[in-house]
Amino acid sequence: MSSTWVSETDARVCLVTGGSRGIGAAVVRRLAAQGSLVFLNYCRSREAAEQVREEVRRSGRGRVETIEADVSDPEAVRQMFQVAGSATGRLDVLVHGAAPPLVPRRLAKCDWRCDILPHLEVACAGFLHCIQAARPLLGTGSRVVVLLTDALFHTPPVQMGPYLAAKGALWGLVRAAAKELLPQGIFVNAVSPGMTRTELLRHYPDRALEIIAQDHPLGRLAEPDEVAAAVVLLAGCGSRYTTGANLVVNGGAEF
Repeated sequence: MSSTWVSETDARVCLVTGGSRGIGAAVVRRLAAQGSLVFLNYCRSREAAEQVREEVRRSGRGRVETIEADVSDPEAVRQMFQVAGSATGRLDVLVHGAAPPLVPRRLAKCDWRCDILPHLEVACAGFLHCIQAARPLLGTGSRVVVLLTDALFHTPPVQMGPYLAAKGALWGLVRAAAKELLPQGIFVNAVSPGMTRTELLRHYPDRALEIIAQDHPLGRLAEPDEVAAAVVLLAGCGSRYTTGANLVVNGGAEF
């Protein structure tokens, strides 16, 4: 069953992968604050996911339902969208933000199966599985927003090869999806944040993050909610002439 676009004053149906922590959790909170029904996908962080759901419940705005699924598993993804679709038969917003933790490692020390493949499976295969499973629920005016990284387009931090490889491939899939889904009125865009203070960076030494922040024009890293604001912008009805685009949110790091 296809959907038709509803205004932001109506209850939209959204699904956010990787929604239990960091940028994903901030996106869930912002979408719920608009009165949306948000399906929060998580893989292992059940306690964090339930905490976000409870925060939204206490706020009195919107509604969050949690769904555990590994997006690299096509059958788990199919079941996830089956659950989401059973609520209203449509999906207005899909946000793909799931990512494995960043473990700093130089390419000379990288192993394809252990270091690079996990990122490709979550970022790229995960997006492909979501698009395929969500397609019957997406309709005219639906929005798809994918989280990339500004390191694809500007000077990358060192020891991020596996992460960059996956995000680069994901950007290709985003552009392909935007082209293929445009005739159906489905808008697909990306947001590329600069380095953001999230759990994703927990393996990075504090001193390394301090040096990166000191070198930034604003003197700090991004906060998850600052990136989430850009995601929600592209997920909203104000983006009616934007598709296949990449919105960089890095505080002017290139200056």
